[in-house]
Amino acid sequence: MEPGQCLSKFDYDYKVLQTLVRLEKEIFESRNKVKDLEQIIEELKSKIQDRRPSAFMAQLSNHMNDPPINTVVVFDAVITNIGNDYKPQSGLFTAPSKGIYNFNLVASSSTKARNHMLHLYMMHNDKKIGYIFLDSNDVHFIIRSTSAVVDMDSGDVIFVKIGNRRGTASLHGQDFHTHLSGFKINEE
Repeated sequence: MEPGQCLSKFDYDYKVLQTLVRLEKEIFESRNKVKDLEQIIEELKSKIQDRRPSAFMAQLSNHMNDPPINTVVVFDAVITNIGNDYKPQSGLFTAPSKGIYNFNLVASSSTKARNHMLHLYMMHNDKKIGYIFLDSNDVHFIIRSTSAVVDMDSGDVIFVKIGNRRGTASLHGQDFHTHLSGFKINEE
């Protein structure tokens, strides 16, 4: 027996109790560390989601003849849809995360009488951010384009609608005559 060593049952129970208290403290601290690590993992997942690529290109597959004003142009033939943020059923692109995005609209119309017109608006939520007019093309087909760089929040939408129309008007589809594309430049 070593000096200062006690072999009583109480000494043994005390040492066991000290060990249990120490282990309980270590387990509690480990659980807190695990919770902290789980929170960090969730934050990193969110950041990765915000950084995922988002890009699309879709064209109008058929002509639109005499579309009513405020009709959303549905670019139904999808060429590219990285991130699946463009919905070809509705014609809406929904921003997956806050950031800067670039959009390009190309539109074409066949010949028509000089006094007929067709205007397209590129919309960010309820705000017009781009405009194309397909007017006065009585001799040749006409093709025009516009682009916009937009600061978007998660859930914001981009779409194209008929802004104005007079007379008979046609928006030419197929063969990339009329298409919309966009991509995320960066996150803020």
